[in-house]
Amino acid sequence: MTMYVALNENNNLVQIENVERGLACKCTCFECGETVIARKGDIKEHHFAHASNKESCNINPESVLHKYAKEVILESMGLMLPAVPNTEDNEAAWWTFDKIIPEFHLGLIRPDLACYYNDEPIFIEIAVTHFIDENKLKIIESMNVNTLEIDLSSLLQAELVIPSEQAKKLILESLDHKSWLYPQAPKVIKNGVEGKISKNPLEVTEQLATNTTPNVSSWEDYQFTINGIWVRARKFSSGMLSVNCIYNPEIIAILKQWRNEGGGRFDQKYRSWNYWQPFSATVLERLEQMHTPKDIKHY
Repeated sequence: MTMYVALNENNNLVQIENVERGLACKCTCFECGETVIARKGDIKEHHFAHASNKESCNINPESVLHKYAKEVILESMGLMLPAVPNTEDNEAAWWTFDKIIPEFHLGLIRPDLACYYNDEPIFIEIAVTHFIDENKLKIIESMNVNTLEIDLSSLLQAELVIPSEQAKKLILESLDHKSWLYPQAPKVIKNGVEGKISKNPLEVTEQLATNTTPNVSSWEDYQFTINGIWVRARKFSSGMLSVNCIYNPEIIAILKQWRNEGGGRFDQKYRSWNYWQPFSATVLERLEQMHTPKDIKHY
């Protein structure tokens, strides 16, 4: 297969026509990572070739498009998003993020992009041929994190040049292929009653406990004393840890620092700081270490 794309020194996608000839291109193969040469002669079609003269790699167009979408969003630090369901925001708008972390492990999932807007996380999932399954969606719902899916399957069939300004514009500005996985708009069932997904992880866990283990609590509660302030934590069977306390600037600063370190979310309704596996275990261990009295209460 002829290789028309490669990765430059910054690990960004480049087209053969946009690089210098020979080894001066300073590129590597998209698939195997080997050094490549930009062959740009007057007779044969321009292409990349391995410097070792090995056979060209079979470059997966789905993988190229998936990487490019992440690349342009990271570079732009934002994109056009549709209105968020069930909120006062009823118009599409350009969102500029404070921070974007690619492929960030957060408990049992790893979103393509974990974006932060006003200190609140937003997951972005980029779908080309593989889309969010039901199990992953349930985890996202339990985490109560706004999540957007970008469906690029149509771009794969459009024979767009990747990378290109045209493809970049479609990824960043078009709304046709973007939809919110969470929150979702209310669903209408057959009897005409609207049903919607619970937005609170506490409610989700309580519902699971009611349906599967009626008489057994699916969480464990802890109470700590830190700097003379009571701090309460609830560890759920899912591994999520929910922490709350009366307002104290020092403790709030610590909880916020932990959120930035290992991922987490502040639940405005319940005034709690939520952390997920595997970092939730670290948070609980730190709370135990900071606990002033000898006895840790859990019930």
